Amino acid sequence: MPKPNSSAVKAAAAAPKVAEASEQRLSDVFDDRGRTVPWIARTLHRLYDAQGQKLLDRESIPIAYWYYLRVLAERGEINQLELSKRVGIASTTAVPALDYLEKRGLVKRVRDPNDRRKYFVHLQDEGKRLVDELLPELTDMIAASLDGISQKDMRVFWKVMHRIETNLVQIAQGDTVVD
Repeated sequence: MPKPNSSAVKAAAAAPKVAEASEQRLSDVFDDRGRTVPWIARTLHRLYDAQGQKLLDRESIPIAYWYYLRVLAERGEINQLELSKRVGIASTTAVPALDYLEKRGLVKRVRDPNDRRKYFVHLQDEGKRLVDELLPELTDMIAASLDGISQKDMRVFWKVMHRIETNLVQIAQGDTVVD
């Protein structure tokens, strides 16, 4: 009778633990309806966008362009490439958005005096007024979506979300900008 291979015996003994760990990992990744964290995040984002767009329609601002206004309101004047990164949109996609916002008198682009290939972008007074007027309403809509959730649960939620963000930034190895 051949002598049992000790590494094969160890692997066989470990197999149930690996399967159990794999099952546990799957239960961490999927909710009870089979959705992943990215799936539910996308669903929530779409729902927030739809509700936000209803508020922005009053001023004829597409929700996609609102993000540019928000970043500029928070950051002040920044270059066009940095703005695109902070919004999470390709710089080529930013051009029509900024054209629209500039035509509306909400933002202004100014050539970089040190590098004429680059532009700086800042909010105009009308853009500031719009953000100041709409941000409280958008914030109220977001707050209403959190009805019934305790402050304790929200602290846990933010802790988990920030940890996921940190993990993803590490995985991306600097390929992305997080605002």
